[in-house]
Amino acid sequence: MSLLDTDAIKNIMGAAFTPIFGTGELIRVNMVWQSGVGLPVEDAPVAISVQTDRCDEAMRQSPGYTAEDSKLIILQAGITGREPNTDDVIVARGQRWKVKSVRSDPAQSHWIIHATKEVTDGT
Repeated sequence: MSLLDTDAIKNIMGAAFTPIFGTGELIRVNMVWQSGVGLPVEDAPVAISVQTDRCDEAMRQSPGYTAEDSKLIILQAGITGREPNTDDVIVARGQRWKVKSVRSDPAQSHWIIHATKEVTDGT
């Protein structure tokens, strides 16, 4: 068994970076299908440690990239359940972000999320 097969690195990274990351929420959205129509149902928010950053080159080259996009780094320590997906929403720095893509580092200590600002009520 290697360190990558345990939660050791995830927990070390969480302990080291949680104090300097901002707080936020992961809102997992599940699509409920009724009569062939998908209705989004939001789960209760999960508290997260999140850092916002500029998009990296791969994100800027991806289809659909806009100036409103951002890279969000979320520490995985202490988070249970499924990893974020493109139905989900992240709240960071008082802004709601719609997830466009998710990747994880090899040690599974954090997720790197390409997200775009969620526009609500025309704002």
